Amino acid sequence: MSRVAVFGASGFIGTASATALRQAGHEVLARRARRLWVDAETLTGSAWSAGRVHRASLAAELDGVDAVVNAAGVATSGAALTPALVGGNAAWPRLLAEACELAGVARLVHLSTAAVQGRAHLLDETLHYAPVTPYGRSKTLGEQLLRDAAEGGQLDITIYRPPSVHGPGRHMTAAFAAFCRRFPLVTCGDGNQPVPVALVGNIGAAVAAILRAEHAPFVVAHPHEGHTVRTLYETFAPGRPLCVLPTALVRSLLGMAEPTGQWLAPLGAVCRRAELLLFGQAQQSGWLGTRGFAPPLGRAAWDQLAAEARGAADEAADRAHASGPTGAGAPA
Repeated sequence: MSRVAVFGASGFIGTASATALRQAGHEVLARRARRLWVDAETLTGSAWSAGRVHRASLAAELDGVDAVVNAAGVATSGAALTPALVGGNAAWPRLLAEACELAGVARLVHLSTAAVQGRAHLLDETLHYAPVTPYGRSKTLGEQLLRDAAEGGQLDITIYRPPSVHGPGRHMTAAFAAFCRRFPLVTCGDGNQPVPVALVGNIGAAVAAILRAEHAPFVVAHPHEGHTVRTLYETFAPGRPLCVLPTALVRSLLGMAEPTGQWLAPLGAVCRRAELLLFGQAQQSGWLGTRGFAPPLGRAAWDQLAAEARGAADEAADRAHASGPTGAGAPA
């Protein structure tokens, strides 16, 4: 058993990570992340010192800790590149790495995102970056700062990149279920394109697997959970038809929206989600696969999550109907 400090332990992914670590026999210490406001220009400069006033106190919180898991950050895919976004996703992990070095912590596992590779044909474990949203760019900057820290220090750093994560209580999951209920289900091609999605319980299990190994590579990608665009739709909207759109036209329309999406972050995030459902994206098996790791939650867990999300979407629709002009909740 080891003592593991988890930053962001009360969050969506942090809770799953802390639970999996406890189940694996670790002593989990919940720790609070610092809120930093730093612009990208300051971070890339050689004289960066923002937030370092917290370093000593942060290191003191890590006394006697064997490993640190950072699940804290600003997880808003449609956010603009603000000092809050850069501070939470780039400055904070670098500050945490410095505090780990100061406290003599042996390992740091930082939860990043597959969004750092954007539209790459294959999500892999390289340092090839192609982010298409401000959120992806902020997480990329965080990875680059941790790369510099790993090269210059004694801390063993692993960056773990989950894809789109679904689970109970996740707004993105509820929104996808509502979308499948209200709108036509569309894709390009035959719908058998692999789509990078993951259940939050599998994310926690992967974090535990990384710490179980004596050493892990600098970048670890989450393995493919077996979904295609078609099976994901069938899970959340069973029985509904899948409409196939012409690929050339769709790419043209998305290309026209891209310049606006570069400065209007919410539009860019929506377009990126649409691309994943229209074209899919392949994932490399990667290091976890070579270790024999298989996501413990499979299709049955996906079906249960989808059923719960559909039920919640139906209840929300019924409430909206009841409060409408012709509903029972409306005045006569």
